[in-house]
Amino acid sequence: MRTELRNSRRRLYLATGVILVTLAGLTASAALAQDAPARLRPIVTVDGDVVRLGDLFEGAGASADVALFGAPSPGASGQISTTRIFSAARENGFVGADYRGLTTVTVKRAGRRVGADAISTAIAARLASDHRLPADTEVELNAGQMEVVVENIASDTVEIRSLSFNGASGRFEATYVVPGSRALELTPATVVGSVSDVVRVPVLTRPVLKGDVVSQNDITMERRRRSEMGRDVLSSSSAIVGFAAKRALPKGLVLRDADLQKPEVIERNAIVMMRYEQPGLQLAMRGRAQQAAAVGDTVQVQNINSKKIVEAIAIGPNEVRVTGVVLSQPPVARRTSGVVQ
Repeated sequence: MRTELRNSRRRLYLATGVILVTLAGLTASAALAQDAPARLRPIVTVDGDVVRLGDLFEGAGASADVALFGAPSPGASGQISTTRIFSAARENGFVGADYRGLTTVTVKRAGRRVGADAISTAIAARLASDHRLPADTEVELNAGQMEVVVENIASDTVEIRSLSFNGASGRFEATYVVPGSRALELTPATVVGSVSDVVRVPVLTRPVLKGDVVSQNDITMERRRRSEMGRDVLSSSSAIVGFAAKRALPKGLVLRDADLQKPEVIERNAIVMMRYEQPGLQLAMRGRAQQAAAVGDTVQVQNINSKKIVEAIAIGPNEVRVTGVVLSQPPVARRTSGVVQ
């Protein structure tokens, strides 16, 4: 009995020792974790106007919200020497950090880009309201002023603060902000540029081969500067749809009168039906067309039987109406409807 009691006590002492050693190890690990120094980050990205200790150091603890430096402008970046960081941190009672042998830290400021379209749209609206310019006036910004970077929390809209416009030259100067951008509220952006009168004109949506007839699906209306459009530009779809290409026309082309012609319904040397009508008299005979022709064009046709050449009007595919003028000799080549005949 006594032997068993002694063995039980021995086992209890050993178990207690193991527990104490384990607790001691855990306590030492916790102490080491608490004593681990904050570590300096080599690259930092911030959203706000200032750079804080928590941005610069991992494990800054209770000092994380302490502001040390001003941040770069939205979308910009800069570098801070570790000497400056060490000095500023020490002044705020933050010591014992691990600077990891770094000499500088790169600080980036997050930002969102507001492009030229948003800026131009806001200026065009202000020009329309203040100077009664057409709503579709095209605004062109000078190079280097096509966008601005603002804070991520800023609005998607552009607000024009001031605008001066010279109607004679078309030049303007505008000052604008983006609501919610502290950077632009402190220093509004200024942009200069010019305006152009624009028109809506039909352009091809696909390449068109020579001789192909243009359909309504082949064109779309686009805005183009009036100054770039010549007098012969076709401005309505009615002047285009149903006409044939005189040459191969590329996609996106602004169409001009010289690009199109009425579609040919008669080919040169084609056999055609000649119709002659007078009150109480209708004749039909076959002939050979001497030229290609579209509906409404004048064409010379040789009677297959008599070999006489008569003048006729093309009225449909391989069909003409004889006008009654008989020619004893083949006609001299001439130009009609843009086609040499």
